[in-house]
Amino acid sequence: MLNGAPWTEAFYDAADYGGFGPLTHPTASLEDLKHINDWHTWGFYVSDAFLEGFLRPRNVVGGKAFVARLKSVPTGSVTPVNPAERGLADLASRSTLDAFDQENLGEYLDALLWELHNTAQGRVPDPIDLVEMRRRSIATELSAKLARKSVGAELPAELLRNSTMRALVDSFGDVPALRQEIVGFDRLYGTGGSTTSAVLAVRQFFDCEQPQAVSIVADLIAARLRQIVAIIGELPSIAAEYDLDAEATAGLHRYVEALKSWLAGELLWTQRSGRFTFSPTRKSFHTPSGLGTAAAVLVR
Repeated sequence: MLNGAPWTEAFYDAADYGGFGPLTHPTASLEDLKHINDWHTWGFYVSDAFLEGFLRPRNVVGGKAFVARLKSVPTGSVTPVNPAERGLADLASRSTLDAFDQENLGEYLDALLWELHNTAQGRVPDPIDLVEMRRRSIATELSAKLARKSVGAELPAELLRNSTMRALVDSFGDVPALRQEIVGFDRLYGTGGSTTSAVLAVRQFFDCEQPQAVSIVADLIAARLRQIVAIIGELPSIAAEYDLDAEATAGLHRYVEALKSWLAGELLWTQRSGRFTFSPTRKSFHTPSGLGTAAAVLVR
């Protein structure tokens, strides 16, 4: 992945992708951290590769082919030929992907195409549609599952499908998705890379200036955080409703704490990372190392 397009070693070093996992999963074992960070590093790479290879140049045909091949990688129906495909093939070989995971992975890739189609048409989407698709474009479901597995929280499937738990995961995904809409505005939307920005959508919908639009998006982030706090207060009643035993109840609490830790770690990583502020004139003085590096160097 560190071949200069879209990543150079200097960019990878500045972005600190290796620091993402330890900050978002502070209680995970080293083995789990390596696996978690490899998944997130791959996701970051695919997003950046799609941005530079298809989104900026408005290459719809190429983007469709890129996504179609990635969808075929986990099934082994294509031979991986580029870093994104080889990285996914390696991850799939080390993971147990069930039908739900496959569906969420497909939704993540489809969200990239949704952004490409909107951008190619010069369309700024409706704010509600944008928020829903942003959850998919940051792989909210897969991130929540990695967090749940990292703390050994085995929970009944019917509980995870509960409307309150679904609202929890949606709010969990909205916070980083919307935050990156703000901190990444200059890098992506300010340079014409995409039209699918929450800031642009709010500005158009409310016919307001950009600073006010940013404030509205920030208020939405705060509202999602308040919703998470409110849902946490409902955990005892949820546990009682599903007649969870002591072990399952403890797992439910560990899962929610893992989501909270993830959000706190993601905020700290965003503040430290140079992903949104990187200057190509900055030189890297060492070869990237540490967590997440395996995913980056595996397919160089």
